[in-house]
Amino acid sequence: MDQLTPFERGLLEQFRKLASEFDQSQSASEELSGKLADWSRAISKRQTEIETRLKQVEATQTRLTEALDTQNSSTSRLVEQVNRLLNALKS
Repeated sequence: MDQLTPFERGLLEQFRKLASEFDQSQSASEELSGKLADWSRAISKRQTEIETRLKQVEATQTRLTEALDTQNSSTSRLVEQVNRLLNALKS
């Protein structure tokens, strides 16, 4: 090291500084990458939960629609029967 000129020492010091900054940048990048991976897993989990809940809501909606269709049909038949009775009483 004693054989280096001041210029070479300056260049070497700049290189060391750049290497240190690179290490810090790489560390920050790895930390950010880890956080992004965690966030991605959390979003994926939440998306799966939402999809599951949506399927449950759709199934409930289907059951309710079927129940309303059945009720509507029963009500229509009842109204028809009442109308027939009323017509029979009028005759």
